[in-house]
Amino acid sequence: MRNLIILSFLVLISQSKAYACSILNVDIGTTVNAASEKFDFLEEFDSTTYGDGYSVRYTVPAKDYCEESSLENADLEVIIYNSQIAGINVLSWDPNIKNEVYNFTNSFIGSLGSELEKDRAGFKNLSLGNLLIVYSKYEHQEQIYEVLEITNNQLKDFVVGEQVLEANG
Repeated sequence: MRNLIILSFLVLISQSKAYACSILNVDIGTTVNAASEKFDFLEEFDSTTYGDGYSVRYTVPAKDYCEESSLENADLEVIIYNSQIAGINVLSWDPNIKNEVYNFTNSFIGSLGSELEKDRAGFKNLSLGNLLIVYSKYEHQEQIYEVLEITNNQLKDFVVGEQVLEANG
């Protein structure tokens, strides 16, 4: 009985951490209107501004949408296609800040293992069913950067490429 109470308490704590993080509380495929309840910056979205065939990417500080994390220097990207959330990315652009997105991913999504904690390129696929979740570290101009990308099979083709326009860039 005591183990059941402890297990229930741990589940409750872990769920409350996720609820305090809007980044993980908006499903891929959610309409912009519904997602704007969690991401207030989406209230300015107007589908007629960008036209058919284009996606729109909003970039904001990640810490504003995940209070329980240590995402102090990371960005949150929300990509919209056809008035629905097509992708959510968490990125660290400062190569001097190590493992910020790695620690977030370990705490809120799943274990990445110790190999990716090192300062070198690599990736791990954490996908579940139709949900595509990929954490990666990549090298650019001899610096290591990290990114967590979340999308799904139906919308994956609309989150990268020339058809993605910057909403606030």
